[in-house]
Amino acid sequence: MTHHPRLLRTAPLPGETTSSLICRLASRYGPEAKALRTCRHGRNHRPGHGGGSARADAEVLPNTAGRQHLAGPCRVGEDPPARALPSWAQEDAELPAEEKDGVPAAPWRTGGAVADPVAFGCRLCTARRTGTVLRAVRHMPR
Repeated sequence: MTHHPRLLRTAPLPGETTSSLICRLASRYGPEAKALRTCRHGRNHRPGHGGGSARADAEVLPNTAGRQHLAGPCRVGEDPPARALPSWAQEDAELPAEEKDGVPAAPWRTGGAVADPVAFGCRLCTARRTGTVLRAVRHMPR
């Protein structure tokens, strides 16, 4: 039995946050999103609210190795994420030099600090485009 090569790919939505893509990848392939995030070394924690709950507008800035680490499960190469994800090519200057080369790393930021403010995408639109019933988080133009 052969599978169509596009059946197991997860393409990013235009303007989607990298954090949202990680969550969609995790839901598609089984591991929790946290398992995909722990493959990255970062010096800070996911932004949260005063009460301790995680912010929905959190964003990660993957370095070169981190982008390669994410592009693999997407099965789309690095060009589609580069065109769709505003944070894809934005590396963080705070990463130490040894983490810039070879080790996946991605520090957390709030989405509005990286690009445009973020908002939840429509579940029905996301389901139509991706085939999954998850809500995507996208950067929206000001």
